[in-house]
Amino acid sequence: MPNDHNSSDQSQLFTTIQREVTLTNRVTRQIETLIVEGRLRPGDRLPAERELAHQFGVSRTVIREAVRALAAKSLLEVQAGSGTIVRSPTAESVAQSMTMFLRMGQPALDYKKMLEVRRLLEVEIAGLAAERRTADDLEEMEEILREAPKIRDDRDHFARSDVAFHAALARATHNELFSLLLDSVAEIMIKVRQMAFDVPGTPARALKHHRAIFEQVKAGDPEGAREAMREHLIEVEDTMRQALALQANPAPGGSD
Repeated sequence: MPNDHNSSDQSQLFTTIQREVTLTNRVTRQIETLIVEGRLRPGDRLPAERELAHQFGVSRTVIREAVRALAAKSLLEVQAGSGTIVRSPTAESVAQSMTMFLRMGQPALDYKKMLEVRRLLEVEIAGLAAERRTADDLEEMEEILREAPKIRDDRDHFARSDVAFHAALARATHNELFSLLLDSVAEIMIKVRQMAFDVPGTPARALKHHRAIFEQVKAGDPEGAREAMREHLIEVEDTMRQALALQANPAPGGSD
């Protein structure tokens, strides 16, 4: 159930906005700061729109726009009959925001940039996974590898299985920021692996490299895991070049 701050407590939270700055932005920033600082907590219900407008010294329209902006960030939720509730952003919502940012204004993804980021991020993920993995982590990765040969003839399943293995590695670091960063590009990586599927032998090569990485992680060898991931990403880069070439010059009579 949402928590109600009493009115006297909440009246001390909000201060009148100076009008020389954009009012909506000022209101938005002030509420966001209160949430970040923990003075407004997840589950708290904000005062009614009219009361907020009075406390801030702005119009109800400004309050509505600020609430809409914060709801888009998953910091607030407007519930019919319950008012406006403070929420904490989930990893999923943050990842969605990062995905949207990466795709905004870009008619085509720059795959070279993506590969640069993967080389930096995933090599270290592999090394830390080898240091920190638990028995449950190994079991999860092993299950993905067991299922991979059964679905490698299906484009979508192959792509999702491939991404799932890398996500499992990230979780094995036990640093949620790695998972968040990978999740933010998961949708893009699925599209990349779907494209790579058209290059002959891609599923078998990917599985071979995944198994090599897994063995190093299982052995608890950080440097071995990093090297196995580097070799995998070299293969990924080569496969991506071939996939882009196929896309640019499709074979006559080939499927779309």
